[in-house]
Amino acid sequence: MIDCKICGLANLADLKQADAAGARWGGFVFYPKSPRHITLSDAADIAIAADRLHLTIMRVALVVNAENSALDAIVEALNPGMIQCHGDESPDRILAIKSRYKRPVMKAVRIANLMDIQAALRYDEVADWMLFDSAPVDAILPGGTGHSFDWTLMRSYMGKTPWLLAGGLTADTIHDAVKASGTKHLDVSSGVEKSAGIKDHKAITAFVEAAKQIEQTD
Repeated sequence: MIDCKICGLANLADLKQADAAGARWGGFVFYPKSPRHITLSDAADIAIAADRLHLTIMRVALVVNAENSALDAIVEALNPGMIQCHGDESPDRILAIKSRYKRPVMKAVRIANLMDIQAALRYDEVADWMLFDSAPVDAILPGGTGHSFDWTLMRSYMGKTPWLLAGGLTADTIHDAVKASGTKHLDVSSGVEKSAGIKDHKAITAFVEAAKQIEQTD
């Protein structure tokens, strides 16, 4: 089964669309430098409304090297089912976050070559999930760049921790991405947008539907 995470959601309508399409996770970015950054106030409003509507999609809080004080506020506002660490967090920091918030933690790692995949093994069975993203040399943001990487590199990943593939995915490319990498879980942000930070609801549905077709045909 190919699970999908739609990241960089901006509002309740985005979350409802991802939920209706059948995505497993909906990601919210708490990183002021990102065009997808969401405020604590908006996050709280979304969480309250989502719970009232009984949406089944899991809310994920994406942070970058966040301190405890920032994480405390984010967890209180969004009440996420998982925390995604997309910075330079060490394995010890991942364990500390898991212990403090009693929630699963996803660790994102940027991949350019086989050495990066080997280095990622230090998080194996420390993080609950891994996310493998691209590492463009000119990137300013840690994710959501719209760039892909050599998906076949993932065939060398020998970790036991389940993982998501990210980086430059669209409804048109995910079949090749799954075939090349062997992934069972996909993460998309810029690939379902009209412009940076503005989600295209039709593209969200098309992305998840394309993933469902892979289940049926492969």
